[in-house]
Amino acid sequence: MEISTLLKPFTLRSDWADEMLAKLEGERKSIAQSSVALVAQRRTEIEKINLRLQKLLDSFLDEIIDRSTYVEKKAKLLSQRKSLEEQKDRLTAGRADWLEPFQRWILDSKSTEQIALTGSLQEKRVHASKIFGSNLVLDCKKARGSTALPWSLLVEKSLTGGMVPVVRLELTRLFTVPGF
Repeated sequence: MEISTLLKPFTLRSDWADEMLAKLEGERKSIAQSSVALVAQRRTEIEKINLRLQKLLDSFLDEIIDRSTYVEKKAKLLSQRKSLEEQKDRLTAGRADWLEPFQRWILDSKSTEQIALTGSLQEKRVHASKIFGSNLVLDCKKARGSTALPWSLLVEKSLTGGMVPVVRLELTRLFTVPGF
């Protein structure tokens, strides 16, 4: 029962979750479209550099330019091509790496209340470990802990700074005399 009361404040409202998921899907499409356009642009630039490299080689073979000029210009063009290929690889590798974990978090936070109310003890334990990490402790037969980001953003900020408050009073700290 106690674990259920700890989990309930970390529920994301269903309407908010649905709206966030819709925006997330829109962001995924936007990133995909912009990545495709940028990758195509990089490929075009790489092809232009390949043509310039071929013209440079032809000029060298036809003895229009000397060896030192050829080596210098070739190194410059190869460097530009390598830079463009790296940019293209980064674009295809994933500007949307953050979308999948964020989607999982939205779905987890949306299901928190359902798990707190009807989930098995094992499901509650797993979900609590997602929310609190290793910061969930048992203190005087009461579970408490501090949340990890982004879960702490779901609860109202209080004087405890995201800590689940302890409901008991410690008399020893009230009557501690400095120097003893």
